[in-house]
Parts: sequence; C-alpha cells; structure tokens
Amino acid sequence: MQAVNLEGQTPGRLFLLIFIPVALLILGGAWYVAHERYQSEMALVKSDEVSKVVMGVMRLDDELHDPLAHLRTLAAKPALARALDGASGGAGELETEFARLLTFQTSYDKVRWIDETGRERVRVNLIDGQARAVSSSQLQVVAERNYFREAMQLNPGQIYVSPLDLNTEQGKVDLPPKPMLRLATPLADTRGRPRGVLLLNVAAANLLDAFTKSLVDARDHVALVNSDGYWLRSSDGDDAWGFMLGKPQASLASRHPAAWKAMTAIPAGQVELGDGLWTWSTVYPLKQESGGATPSIPAWLVVGHLGPQRLDLIRQEAWPAVLNVAVLVLSVFAFLSAWLARALIGRYLAVADGVRAHADAENAKRMCEVLERFHLVVEANANGLLVVNQRGRIVMANPALERMFGHPSGSLVGKPMEVLLPEALRHGHAALRDGYLANPASRPMGLGRELTGQRLDGSQFPVEISLSPFTENGQLLVDAVVVDITARKQAENRLRQREAHLAMLVDSHPEGLLVVDGTGRIEIANPAAEALLGYERGELAGLEAADLLHEGDGQGHPLLDPAPPRGEHSLLGRHKDGSTVKLSVNLARFSDGGQAYTQATLRPRSG
Repeated sequence: MQAVNLEGQTPGRLFLLIFIPVALLILGGAWYVAHERYQSEMALVKSDEVSKVVMGVMRLDDELHDPLAHLRTLAAKPALARALDGASGGAGELETEFARLLTFQTSYDKVRWIDETGRERVRVNLIDGQARAVSSSQLQVVAERNYFREAMQLNPGQIYVSPLDLNTEQGKVDLPPKPMLRLATPLADTRGRPRGVLLLNVAAANLLDAFTKSLVDARDHVALVNSDGYWLRSSDGDDAWGFMLGKPQASLASRHPAAWKAMTAIPAGQVELGDGLWTWSTVYPLKQESGGATPSIPAWLVVGHLGPQRLDLIRQEAWPAVLNVAVLVLSVFAFLSAWLARALIGRYLAVADGVRAHADAENAKRMCEVLERFHLVVEANANGLLVVNQRGRIVMANPALERMFGHPSGSLVGKPMEVLLPEALRHGHAALRDGYLANPASRPMGLGRELTGQRLDGSQFPVEISLSPFTENGQLLVDAVVVDITARKQAENRLRQREAHLAMLVDSHPEGLLVVDGTGRIEIANPAAEALLGYERGELAGLEAADLLHEGDGQGHPLLDPAPPRGEHSLLGRHKDGSTVKLSVNLARFSDGGQAYTQATLRPRSG
C-alpha cells in the first residue's frame, strides 16, 4: 500500500481516500458471499425437488406392478381356458376366479371376459366391498369402446393400458368421479382362435392416493399430469380432470406453455423459467416390460413446480445476514478510518506504522473471508468429507459425514478412523492404511471389493470412498470423500429380482418360446420348446434356427426372415431324432440394445 501524501490534505478528504476503496471491496465481498449462499441453497432445493419427483415416480411404478401381474395370472388360469373352449360350466368357474380376485384385491372395480364380437360373456363387479357376478341379461355389448378395439388388435401376450381417466356410464361421467385405469390382454382358445379380451378395471383412486402420500411435504407443489398436459392429481382439486369435466383450458400445457414445451422435449429434467423452477420425470406404465408390450402405451409425468415467490424467498433469506455483517464491518471500518485520518493529520511521523497496521488488518480480513468460504463449502457439501493424518487419526469431518455415521457434531475429531469400520475389519485395516501411506495416490478405495461403513448404533451400510493425499505444513494428510450407496444397492437388487422373475415366466410358459438373433442363431429356448423338439435342457441355445427346419421348409421360412411377418405360420420342425414335427408358430420382432431379434411361439399342429 502506497503512503498517503499528507501535504494539503484535510481530515474529511483523507477519510474518504481511506474509506471508500475498502468500503467498495467490503460491499463487493458481501455481494459475492450472498450470491454464493443463494446458489448453494438453490442447489440443495433443486436436488430435493428431484428426489421428491423420483419418489413419486417410484411409488407409481410399485402401484402398477400388482395389477399387471394379476392380469397375467388370470390369463393363465385353467378356468379361463375351459371357458374359452366352451366347456360345460366354464363360465361359472371363471366367475369364481374373478370373484376370488376382487374379494382379496379391493382396489379393482370389475373384471370381464369380452368375446371377439364385443359382447361381455362374464363380468364380476366390486360393489360395497363385495364381489358380485352380473347376470347374463345385464351383460353389455362394448364393441365400440376404444379399449376393446385397441386390445383386439394386439397379439397374444401383449397388454393394453388405457389412458387414466374418469369412469363413464352411458356417455356421462360418474358422480362422484371415479378415476379408472383399464388393463386388457387378447385371448385365444386352445386351437389358437381369437376369443376376445380379458379386461381388468383398476379403481385408480387408491393409486393416486398412494402417489400423494409418497410426496409427504411436497403435496402442495408436486402434481401428476397426462401426456396431453392435463392434471390427474394436483394440489388444486379444481384443476384435475379438465379434459373429462368440460374444462379444456385447465391444463398445465395451456397455463404454462414454456414449461410444457421443455417437458415434451425430454422425458425427465429440470429448468428454471420466469414462472418458477420446474422438475419432471415421465412414468411409463409398462417400462419394465419386454417387447411383448403394446407400442401405444400412455405416459404420465410427475411434475414439481416451485413458483417465483418461493425462489424470491430463498433469495431474500440469503441477503439479511450478509448485509448485517457488511454494515457492521463498514461501521467499524468507518470509525477506524476517521480515527486514522485524525491520527495521520495530527501525527505525521506515525504514518508508516499506521499504514502497516492497516495492511495487516486487510490481510487478516481477507484470510478470514477465505477461511469462511472454505468452511461454508465443506459444511454445505452433501457428501461425507474426512481428513486423516499419518497416524490414522481424524483431524476433520464435515456434518454430512457425521450424520451419515450417526455421530454427534465434533465428536469424531481425534478418534482413529477405524471407528467408522465394521468391528470385524478394524484390526486388519491398520496394515492396509500403512500400505497406502507408503505409496499415496488419488484413487478409489477398495478396488474390486464392496466397502461397508458402521454407524455409531452398530448398523452397517454400503459406501464408496475416494482417497486424495495432500501435504500441509510438511505433514502428509489424506482427504476421503465418502458416499452412502444404499439406495443404489437397493435399486440393483430390485433389478436382479425382476430379471429372475422374467426368466421364471419364460421357463414356466406352457408353449414353446424361441428367441433368434439377427444372424439366425438361437439365443433363448424355454423347456417347452426343447421338449417339443426332443432336446435336453440348454441344448437348443446356440444352435442355428435353420437346423430346426425340415428340408421341406427350406431357407425361405419366415422364422429365418430378418423382418418376419406377424401372425401364425406353419412349420415343419426337425426333431432331435430326425423325425418331422408339425408345428404352428407365431412370430414377432423386437430390438434390444440396437440388436434385432425374432420371438417365436411354438405349439403342436395337427393335420
């Protein structure tokens, strides 16, 4: 800092020369700190909004799982097969199966078998908690209903999911309104003739209530909308079902066109616009299904909206504390500047000492600001941060890590880092730690192993740890970033369970199933297919599909076509013992990971 020439200076002018530059610096620093604080708060808010929206999506996925499973279970019931074949008493047995489902699953409204002409053949309603079969005189013809027409266009095994809407009777919405979701699958008798559809009406009020409950404290600003932008569940009940209740303008698409344009561009995202912060994710009712699902599946969006008033409140909360500190610092510095100006004028010989003191105060102030910003960054970090010295003692742990391991604030400092490990691993960890300190490097910890942390209460949970060595004042320290991966592990377990369930469904299918890749090689064959062709378990996988064709079918059979026509085809199969097997085959094409596949459903053919 240059010395001030006191010749000709007045106390007021000298005060301004000292005070104004530093005051501007303090104000600039205050603005920066407040801005950083606001950005940090917004990052937390955005992350929280994503979590709430994802929670709603996961709850809807869970609620849709059982109805889809029950529909498939009903479709596989022997009573249904007998009814489709016209067996004596078959309809009565089917009524019993339908009634049993509704008795134990009160979230369903009705179950129906509708024949290929569109006439209801068996229908059981749930009325006041009781399953009641509808007499033949009251059965209706629903051939013109969209759900019947679209379901009849599907292939066996495919599922139709209707839009989520309000139930109507004779063209009028039921009062009080009853949200309804319809699931259907086409049916065929044992000779492969179309026999209509199996239809399950899901009373969606329970599904929507479960969705609302999962939002907890976000019910006032997270909603569910359909693919046309109409609210299905909203904090403002008057906005819901506008497309059914004669309110075409009561939609998110109409009231917030900019936000809706962003939502229709990508399935999930977050954007801040003039009308607030929008967070959304798309729900696909059959996203877990295979290529057997219908291509016209409706989609819903879980949408979170924080209005500009809430964002302004967050912005306003970031300023008062910073401004108070800035005013206090300015006041103190103004007093010091006035005192310094008078001292400089009165004691010219003390100028050098005064300038040095001022420089030291500035350096200390800047250091405090740097330390304060560093402290704010560490405190606000959502991941666990840990610093350990060469003796394995904890020298710093942020609040996120203390909460993660259930330790009181400040209680970890000075303790060995092994207190965070399961007791069975503590004894041997010292050698691993010493080995790392002998050759420190930035890397993930425990490559190839699953790492586990232990909370203060003894409970254990999976973690990921990244290590970064650094030196401070000649001392080697290690910075560890700890992430709780419990949620990810749970998601992986659910995925493995679903894959195992799908494999079980394929293996237990009563008809032969083959999956052939684009080169004509068999990828999957279920036990029923192996039995039809005389092969042992696992022998068909890897064989060429052409090897299963009798010479009479040649290379021109649709099974070998990279783009096979849908529908049923005749096939002269070659048994393992060389004999000819007459088969009927239904073909369907699907893609997985960019690879084209053909699915073949085999059944014996007479004549």
